Amino acid sequence: MKSKTSNPHKKYIVTYNAPNTTLAEAQDILNLPGIKDGISIMATDYVANDTDVLHLEAIGASIVNLTSDEAAHLQNDARVMAVEEDIEVHILNISEQHSVQNLVAPGNNIAQGLGAPVGILSSIPWNINLVKAPAAWARGINGTGVNVAVIDTGIATHTDLIVAGGACFVPGTTSYTDNNGHGTHCAGVIAAQNNANVAGVAPGAALYAVKVLDAGGSGQLSWILAGMAWALQNNIHVVSMSLGSSTGPIVAYTNAITQLINAGITVCCAVGNAYGTAFPWVGAPANSHVSAIAIGAVDAGNVIAYFSSRDVNGIGWNPVTLVAPGVNVDSTYPFPPNSYHVMSGTSMATPHVAGAAALVKQKYPAFTPLQVISQLTGTCTHLGVAGINPTYGAGLIDCDKATL
Repeated sequence: MKSKTSNPHKKYIVTYNAPNTTLAEAQDILNLPGIKDGISIMATDYVANDTDVLHLEAIGASIVNLTSDEAAHLQNDARVMAVEEDIEVHILNISEQHSVQNLVAPGNNIAQGLGAPVGILSSIPWNINLVKAPAAWARGINGTGVNVAVIDTGIATHTDLIVAGGACFVPGTTSYTDNNGHGTHCAGVIAAQNNANVAGVAPGAALYAVKVLDAGGSGQLSWILAGMAWALQNNIHVVSMSLGSSTGPIVAYTNAITQLINAGITVCCAVGNAYGTAFPWVGAPANSHVSAIAIGAVDAGNVIAYFSSRDVNGIGWNPVTLVAPGVNVDSTYPFPPNSYHVMSGTSMATPHVAGAAALVKQKYPAFTPLQVISQLTGTCTHLGVAGINPTYGAGLIDCDKATL
């Protein structure tokens, strides 16, 4: 055995082949005593130490500190699907120092997101009109009865938001209040109450704040997985995940998303803002499951945002599924309290699709996640080259047609 200095311990996610692997079974596989229920422990202010082993029974995975040799040995166990490092994950909005001018794609003379497109109601934000949500509202479809979890930096108290509950998986705190702003902005895109001309796609949906990212907008894969497991246990219908990393598919995500989908939860994920970099492809978790809705960003002119990740880099990667407004989107913000803020990114596009999924779920409550996806992709507005393409996927969501 190498010394700890030459082969240090790192935190890993161990994903088991059996999706319902119990805590006792995990203890047997890992051959480690004292494994704890990760969901209940992580939802407290407890800060795990290097000897703690936390099991996420709902999704059949454990969080454990191992050396690389121990990880390699465990990977050879027939009961283990994958052993992966607990990587860092980030919010997916564009840094605020980017000006409006910088957000205009080369060759595009439309000021992206500056004011509403011609022919729509000025009292409703351009982005909400672009996805035709008001037409669904006019028929009584506003997301009522649908529970949407925003797996993000939390949601702050805001006059335009009604938060039904939630949980926090950031170590050292139990509060799911947003101390970054990103989660509150995404929540408003889903369900803002239109008290100040900022409306959400599904204002009748019930919002749940699942805090998995800290004040800096960063977190660990293990925190996100715990949040997904919480959603699985708490009657959530749609999850919105405007977070990710520039990596290939991650098995732990694949497994977790499988469990959510099997439980009837539609999973919406941002594709990333990495186009034009060394990793221009759809990032994780959006690339990690064929039935996750991978969401890119367009501007007010239906032009793909220059930053919106696209295409895939291998067999088994999930490509772009749909696009939604993600450039200069105005929504709820906590700094100062009860304010509004314009942000851009595939982070902003994703909650539009989560809201649309909530509308479809209200209209067709018996729909499975695969049927929700089929409804959204089958009624969208095709963009770019004909058919499904690596930039726009099936196209721009149309809440009106999707809920007829």
